[in-house]
Amino acid sequence: MSASRAFRRRVALLGAAATAVLVPGPVTTGPAQAALTCRDDLVMNIAAHEDDDILFMNPDIQTGVAAGRCTLTVFVTAGDNGLNPVYWEGREAGARAAAAHMAGVEDDWTREGLRLADGQTVVHDVLVGRPTVGLVFLRLPDGGSGAGFGATGSQSLQRLWQNSITSIDAIDGSARYSRAGVVAALASLMTTFRPVLVRAHDHVGKFGDGDHSDHHGSAFFARAAHDLVTERHRFTGYRGYGVAALAANLTAAQADAKLATFLAYAPHDRFVCQDAAACLASSSGPRFSRQYTVGSELGGLQNAARVGTAKASSQNTTTGQTAAKAVDGVIGGNPVATLNEWATVGGRAGSWLEVTWPGPHTLESVVLYDRPNSSDQVTRGTLLFGDGSTVAVGALRNEGSATVVTFSPRRVTRVRLRVDAVSPTTRNVGLAELQAFTTNVAPRAVVTASSQNTSTGQTAVKAVDGYPLGNPAATTREWATVGGRAGTTLDLTWPVPVRVDRVVLYDRPNANDQVTAGQLTFSSGSAVTVPALPNEGVQKVVTFAPRTITSLRLTVTAVSPTTRNIGLAEIQVQTG
Repeated sequence: MSASRAFRRRVALLGAAATAVLVPGPVTTGPAQAALTCRDDLVMNIAAHEDDDILFMNPDIQTGVAAGRCTLTVFVTAGDNGLNPVYWEGREAGARAAAAHMAGVEDDWTREGLRLADGQTVVHDVLVGRPTVGLVFLRLPDGGSGAGFGATGSQSLQRLWQNSITSIDAIDGSARYSRAGVVAALASLMTTFRPVLVRAHDHVGKFGDGDHSDHHGSAFFARAAHDLVTERHRFTGYRGYGVAALAANLTAAQADAKLATFLAYAPHDRFVCQDAAACLASSSGPRFSRQYTVGSELGGLQNAARVGTAKASSQNTTTGQTAAKAVDGVIGGNPVATLNEWATVGGRAGSWLEVTWPGPHTLESVVLYDRPNSSDQVTRGTLLFGDGSTVAVGALRNEGSATVVTFSPRRVTRVRLRVDAVSPTTRNVGLAELQAFTTNVAPRAVVTASSQNTSTGQTAVKAVDGYPLGNPAATTREWATVGGRAGTTLDLTWPVPVRVDRVVLYDRPNANDQVTAGQLTFSSGSAVTVPALPNEGVQKVVTFAPRTITSLRLTVTAVSPTTRNIGLAEIQVQTG
């Protein structure tokens, strides 16, 4: 029997018996490992419900699957709608049927349990006829409007994200997650499968804006996880219900293929349309001819712009659209988030935005987001770095999504975007956001020390705050011990493995306290000797062969005779 005939037979059987569910083989558990037969060029889709990938991320997913690209789709909720297992197990069967349809093979799957880094186990299905396609089900409760359902204890992603509840339970009883636990679970999946692209729902919007609460909830958790992962990747968000108000932007062939995939899912979900005519006439109708993203950003790198100081040729202080808003970490602007963008006052070509740091950062890319209104647009620019080098910038995307500018790494204390040309309609040029990505992963670590001065604010975490400053210029920007000398330790621990090949150390800049020798000890068991740090607080770079670690310890083995309270102005740990 051909794959297509087998597929149609399964659909017919399921349609004849509403309670019948296609269930793969038994679950096996073990350490998390990718059962997919591919590891390179993998795409991970993180969807809230079992039809969301079809409705909002297609045709992108379908195009990749058809081309044989390694694809893993993670469904965060069970999509249970507060109902019994027959319903949500049916939706999982629908997700499998749709994925098999996209791959053009029989709807036949193997199943295993993946144990995540925190010990939780999730269901992982792999398509037999195309083992480059996989699904993962976390089975968290559907949140409905955001308040959850009584049948699942009024739990929801929205309530967990907003800290209205402290934990959320998988509806099959397999796991309980805290807010940080959901982030860690998604980060663990990203670390295990190493995607080069992560797709999620709308991470730019907000709860209550008309999209489903689970769409935003899963997107916020996915973006938080993406921020933890140190493997290089891109993160892209997709607009949800709001696409209905936008113009159709898919070809007829793309829309037809999207609808056909949905109709492979539909027999397993009694609450959705069951034929093409009904689907096109339903509230889902506009979704088949539309697909919109809400923004894209790089992952696996640290955004140094967040710890820099921004200034500009012009800024609108009256409306709060100041230069600082271009590095506030929020990618938004007029008309949705006016207070989260930088806007000039009448600025056009010749306008500039500059970010400076008190110490050097190794930059390898800058990501620019134009103001998202339709009028103001940068059509050409130049990046000017503190070392005298420049990089040309083309037109920024006018809808406010990311324009990524990559270049050979350079260690600088300043970067300026100069606007060289603007669109004819521009009145007040500006940016929604500027991100300057560095290889430093130290700010992502949990930092502890053998001693710290809490009374003066010179705590261990100040060693990774992005400011290589200290007493007397900026006392609260450094880590200082209380009487610490030789034997003092500073520990950095990451929630997921990081690959590193250098550590940059800045001594406390006062004339008395100085590290004259030390040792870096890694979780892998290896160690590297640290020479004397310059006593005036300038950088000391310690390089070594690349290694993958989850923690490192700096042990101070010798200090100057005048030392009273040893410490550091800053430590940077850079990815290899």
